Amino acid sequence: MVFCEECGAQLKEGAKFCAVCGAKTKPNEQQAQNSIMSAQQQYQPQPVKEKKKMPAGLLALIIVIPILIVLAAGGFGVYTLFFNKPNDIISEGKITDPLESVSKNELVLTGDIELPYVSYTYLDKKPEAVIEFTAVDSIFPSNYRMMDSLIIFTGYSDYGELDVMIEVEVPGFTQLYKQKITLGRQVTKLRIIPPLVTGTIDLNMEKTAQLVYSVTEIDTGKILVQESKNLKLYSKFDMVWGDEYDWDAYTDNILAWMTPDSPEILQLKRDAIDYLELISDGALNALLGYQDYNFFDHDYYNTWVQAVAIQGAMSDITKVRYNNSHFSMDAQQRVKLPADTLNSKSGLCIETSLVMASALQSTGMHVMLIFPPGHAQVAVEAWPGTGDYFLIETTVLPMAQDMDTWNNTVIFLDSEDWLGYITGEGYFTYGPCYIVDCDLGEKLGIRAMSN
Repeated sequence: MVFCEECGAQLKEGAKFCAVCGAKTKPNEQQAQNSIMSAQQQYQPQPVKEKKKMPAGLLALIIVIPILIVLAAGGFGVYTLFFNKPNDIISEGKITDPLESVSKNELVLTGDIELPYVSYTYLDKKPEAVIEFTAVDSIFPSNYRMMDSLIIFTGYSDYGELDVMIEVEVPGFTQLYKQKITLGRQVTKLRIIPPLVTGTIDLNMEKTAQLVYSVTEIDTGKILVQESKNLKLYSKFDMVWGDEYDWDAYTDNILAWMTPDSPEILQLKRDAIDYLELISDGALNALLGYQDYNFFDHDYYNTWVQAVAIQGAMSDITKVRYNNSHFSMDAQQRVKLPADTLNSKSGLCIETSLVMASALQSTGMHVMLIFPPGHAQVAVEAWPGTGDYFLIETTVLPMAQDMDTWNNTVIFLDSEDWLGYITGEGYFTYGPCYIVDCDLGEKLGIRAMSN
C-alpha cells in the first residue's frame, strides 16, 4: 500500500501523480527495483545495420523536382523574390521602387505575400495620473499642531512622469497649502497639514467646515482632481487630553490656552498691583517678576508676594469664584480661555490655573502647569535656577486676607519636597503629576488661541 508524501492520501498501484493534491509520487524501493528489472528485460541490443548510400542521380532529382514545381506555380513573383535585386520588384513589365506600393498598414514584399504593419499602442499613450485622497472627519483646534495629517495624498503616473500642483485648504481656518511634485511609476505619499491662518479665528462654537483640495497638471493646466469634504470643526474650548492608548497624549496642547498678552490678563495684573499696595500698606506698587523689591530679607519673597497678589486680585477685585465641577483628563472637555474665565467670574481648577499661569508668565517668571490625578495647579520657580518652587492652589476663591491663608495658597517647596510632590512619593501629594512647562509653548510651535 502506497501513500502520497505530500498529503498522505492512499495512491493507486503505479500512480504517477496523487489524485488528491496532484503531487508527483515517488515509487517505493520494491517498485523501483521491479521497474529497473522490467526495463532491463525489455531492453535487448539490436545489431547495427549498415546504411546504404543513395545514388547521386536520385538525390539530384529529389532536389530539382520541387524547385521546378515552385517555379511553375509562382511565376515571376518567385523569380523576383529569389533572383532580383533587393531594392527592386518587377511589376507590369517595369522596375519600380518597392516603397511606392507600401500602404500605411501593410508592406508588400512580392506577388501575393503580405505582412501586417506592427504598432505598439502604449508608446503613443500620454502620462496618466492615478490619485487618491484620504481626509479626517473632524478637527480639534487645540490639537491641530499635533495631528499626523489633515489629508493624505497618494498618487503615481503611468506612461511617463507628470508635474502636478497639489492645493489643500480649510477656508477661514487654514492657509492655502500648495506643493509641486513630479509623479512617476513609484507611488508618492504625502501627509499634508496646512498652517493655520494668522489673526483672529472665530472658534467660539462648534461648526461645520469645508475641506477643499485639488490637483492640477502644471504643463496643461488640466484639473485632475477637484473635490471638497465637510468636516466638524470643534470650538476653541474643546480640549482632548489623550486617547485610549495614552491618557495624556495631547496634554501639552493646553499651552494653546495660555494668553499672557490678552487685555483681560493685563487688566488682572493691574488689579494685582492694587491688591499688592493694599497688603503692603503702599510699599509695593508694581509686578517686577524676578527682581528684588528691596523690601524682603530673602529673594524668594519677591516671587511669593506677586503670586499672592494675583490670586487676591482674582478673589477680591475680579471676584472670580471656583466652579467645583468635575474635572477629568480622561476625555474631551470644554476649557475656557483665561479671558472667558475672568469675564464669567467662574472657573474650574484648570481654568483658574490658566489665569494664574498666564499672569505670572506675563511678568517673565518660569511657570509650570501641574496635573495631579483629577486636579490642576500652578508652580512658579522661587528664583531662577534654584530648583525650588512655590505651588499655587488657585481654587482658594474667595481668599481671606491673612498670612496663614496666603501661605496655604502659595506653598513653598524646596527641591527635595518638590521632587517628592511631583513623583507622588512626598509626605503630602495627590499622586504622580503630569507637568507642562509653559516656556515650551513657543518651542513646540503651540500658538495661543485668541478670541
